[in-house]
Amino acid sequence: MVKLLRIMPTKPKSPKSPKAVKNQKVKEPIDDVEVGSIHEELEVPVASEVVFRKIWKIKKFHKTIAKRDLLDSPTFRCSVNGMATFWNISVRFWKGSGGKKITNPLVICLNVTGCETEETGQARVRFQFGVWDARIRHWECCPISNVVLNLQNSQELFSVGYKSLGILDRHIDSAKDVQIMVKLQIIQSDEEVHSLSQDMARLMCVDNIKDTLIECMCGEGERPIRAHSWIIKCRSTKLGQRLLPYTDEKNQNMKLKLELPDLSHGLVSELIRYIYTDKVDNLEKYSHKLLPLSTRFQLPGLTALCERSLIESLTPSSVPNILLLADQSGCDNLRKAALHYCKNSEEIKDSVHHVGGKSLTWRVMEMVNPDLFLEACESMGSSSSNLDSPGTPGSWSD
Repeated sequence: MVKLLRIMPTKPKSPKSPKAVKNQKVKEPIDDVEVGSIHEELEVPVASEVVFRKIWKIKKFHKTIAKRDLLDSPTFRCSVNGMATFWNISVRFWKGSGGKKITNPLVICLNVTGCETEETGQARVRFQFGVWDARIRHWECCPISNVVLNLQNSQELFSVGYKSLGILDRHIDSAKDVQIMVKLQIIQSDEEVHSLSQDMARLMCVDNIKDTLIECMCGEGERPIRAHSWIIKCRSTKLGQRLLPYTDEKNQNMKLKLELPDLSHGLVSELIRYIYTDKVDNLEKYSHKLLPLSTRFQLPGLTALCERSLIESLTPSSVPNILLLADQSGCDNLRKAALHYCKNSEEIKDSVHHVGGKSLTWRVMEMVNPDLFLEACESMGSSSSNLDSPGTPGSWSD
């Protein structure tokens, strides 16, 4: 049986006020110096949302984890709409049946260490862990997680979530360091309560004034999708042109129908959600399917959302499919990003000259789009068509 060794992190010192920090010299503990430092980057997907990106460098990784039973990053602060939250990232270890510490995979935890806010309330926290691939200079990211927290003035420590993470040779840089990243987004439940996006989300749930039936592939237990024709016409001229007259004896409000028979219920639901609110709830799952629809139905905002999501998901094994998708959808930004990824990927560069075990996705590209395949090879400094891209061992063990 595998047991977790001290999964809960030790409680850090309470966050101090700016005045107290100014008047007092804080001596950094000796232990923290060896663990490393953390710095911040901000991302702004849209004007009303802020994504904090925190990067924790663990110095002399193998040496550090060998002599420690736990690691905690320095505490960092995220401030959104007058609310300050304090966080840290921690590393814990599994124990084997004999009680011996297992150093790979690691358990990476995200913890709230305190909160300062004038108004208490709930907030949805979206977070995503990643590890830096030092060979190809790219972040390997795990799926995004969501949790709802009750935020109030507190200095109590709370573990939000964790992931098991395998550290491989490619994650260790020339200085023997490892970089762990967390992207963090805090969305207060009452944020923009009366914004257009929120009002349109509520309107999307009002069925008695909808006049359009959307026909798509429905599974067991899935209800027919209905919408307002006026918003479909306003948002997409292409979709508006596909509206057909429709009569429903049981529902006199239904006047039109939109036929999308080749699309699944879940995909159409997210397409309609974007049309109403400019947002997609399951973008990581549907971005590769929504991208061609966004160009087909002339929804440039949705195209930008999908491109951003797909760029973040680039890996040596996924880049061929994403390149094909970008080329077929006419998405130049995504295409350039994927080609640039190929250029900087040592793993793909090495595989160009290897024989045996050629990746199916690269073979498909070579057959269906030889010009794109050649361009990808040229971006890596090779014109070879004998491209071998074996599956990359996964970093994420859960």
